[in-house]
Amino acid sequence: MTSPENQPKATSDSDFTKTWRYKAGLAMIVIGNLTILLALFIPALGGSSGLVGAMVVGGELLSLASIVFLGKAGFKVIKSKFFAFVKTSYTGPVSRTRHYIGIALLLTNLLVTAVLALYAGDSMGAATPKGPHPIVWGLDLEQQKTLVTWLFLIDPIAFLLAIYVLGADWWGRFRRMFVWEKTEA
Repeated sequence: MTSPENQPKATSDSDFTKTWRYKAGLAMIVIGNLTILLALFIPALGGSSGLVGAMVVGGELLSLASIVFLGKAGFKVIKSKFFAFVKTSYTGPVSRTRHYIGIALLLTNLLVTAVLALYAGDSMGAATPKGPHPIVWGLDLEQQKTLVTWLFLIDPIAFLLAIYVLGADWWGRFRRMFVWEKTEA
């Protein structure tokens, strides 16, 4: 077995992506982040908060441990590939389907914001000094906490995804909508 000092150095980014270290580190990052994402769904499935905490901590530790395998060169490769993908997909042409998905995400953001505002008004209006945690919309306090948590998660995520899905050209058209231009009559 060869020691790390005796192994040949990767000469370029493409050479480094073929090494077992890169593949192991990339797998650790992917599995770690998927574990964290899956932890979001555990409460909805009736899992305990201890399991959620263990999954989040485990996912973070696994992602951090990938640094040992990736090193500086691996991090640079992943970063350059990720930002190249994001840039080309954001600035590239947007299909009709992608445009409608982006509009649906924007409308989701507006709807969730309206639901949060209605809920806040209803819950504050129903609260009394004798019953500071009233049943609102048929939901007890624990169900209300779950509802508000999910709404607060969905709202900004839907907005950010909508801006990304709609692309750079849409954002420019949106800004021009607020600029008055004299029309020829």
